[in-house]
Amino acid sequence: MGPVRLRLHYRILIPFALVALVATAATAYVALLVAVRAVESRVQGQILNAAMLVSQGDFSSNATILRSVKSISGADVISFDASGSVLASTIDRPDDPLVRTVIDGALKGPAIDDEGAVLRQIECDGPCYVAYRRVPRNSGTIVGVVATASELRAATRTVSRAIIIAALLSLTAMIVVSQFVAQRVSKPLAELVGFARDVSDGTAHRRAPAGDDEIGQLGAAFNDMLDRIEHSRKALVQSEKLGLAGLMAARVAHDIRNPLSSIKMQTQLLKQRVTGAAESKVIAAVLHDIGTVEAVIRDLLEVARPGAVRLKAESLNDIVHDAIDQLSLQLTYRKIVVDMDLATALPPMSLDAERFKGALLNVIVNAADAMPSGGTLSVRTHRSGSTVVIEVCDDGVGIDPAVIDRVFDPFVSTKRDGIGLGLVNTKAVVESHGGTVALAPRAPHGTTATIRLPIRQETHG
Repeated sequence: MGPVRLRLHYRILIPFALVALVATAATAYVALLVAVRAVESRVQGQILNAAMLVSQGDFSSNATILRSVKSISGADVISFDASGSVLASTIDRPDDPLVRTVIDGALKGPAIDDEGAVLRQIECDGPCYVAYRRVPRNSGTIVGVVATASELRAATRTVSRAIIIAALLSLTAMIVVSQFVAQRVSKPLAELVGFARDVSDGTAHRRAPAGDDEIGQLGAAFNDMLDRIEHSRKALVQSEKLGLAGLMAARVAHDIRNPLSSIKMQTQLLKQRVTGAAESKVIAAVLHDIGTVEAVIRDLLEVARPGAVRLKAESLNDIVHDAIDQLSLQLTYRKIVVDMDLATALPPMSLDAERFKGALLNVIVNAADAMPSGGTLSVRTHRSGSTVVIEVCDDGVGIDPAVIDRVFDPFVSTKRDGIGLGLVNTKAVVESHGGTVALAPRAPHGTTATIRLPIRQETHG
């Protein structure tokens, strides 16, 4: 069994909690130490001041004044002489051990000079602080002001309790904040992990929530990756379809083209010998169908042998005129009026004229097929920035919305007798020239095909 790994939530929370605990404990310790020292300093200052006060004049031998000092400072006061006899005291029992301890601390310890008060620590059921001072008017008399540790301990406990409570509240607040921060970080990541699992189960159409923070940017990067994967998948499917089309084209070219050419030639010979109108009409229909099959074969062969384009400086408008002229009789027969608006200041374009004209013919024929009862075919060229745009518009039946996103896929066609390779060839040729082609609905009805070609600097520099 491998090592147990904590969830990200706890890997964020635990360090936060430990840091908060250490910081709070250190702060509480320092605060407590400072508070204890402050209390001690205050007690020491009080008994030193009391010793200075009592040693003035005859206060040291006045029991009433000593009791007043005790009530103010909370410290006992003992006046005694060099022999150790008590002259006055706030302690009622002369045999109290504290009295003897205070006197011994002065007489048996280091000598007390006449300059100011002396602070000493003695043991009297615990640590006690005593301030000694000789009475200036009677150097044989010593005043001892003693503060036991009980009051000091009580004050220290009160301060310590307040500091500990504040530290615990601070620690609790820091843990709550760290819990909130950990949740804010780990929850979006957990959602992103769940999203990734859902995507791996086949729901690749979903996208992760994106935002401006780091996790949102991670989601956006994840979405970009999914978009690229989706694009690659579609490209792979497209490539497989084109490969299948190429395989079919090679088979068709081998098995059908030669017999079809023989059939066409013999039908044309037969047409020359037939004189009857009815028979001629039948033969013309046969030749028309043979032409349709030949067009299908040409589309298949174009898919099978895309090859590299042979670019040469050409006039785009001339190619458009050639394509329209080639189809003029057919368009006239179908009662289709051509409206051309070709920009006159277009630069020469790097084109494979024959292949590009074939791609343009596919677009124009599709537009004509969409107007079985006639209509207007608009062809326009113009420059847009660094590209030249060709627009072929019809006012026909339009494209079925169910297939508009797939019209450039192999074998997708809205025609009853189409095999869905004309626009595939058009897209391949346009993209081989560095351009793009797109179809869009046209208001109020019809379709607009837009071809964009880049202007190469060497063609007009």
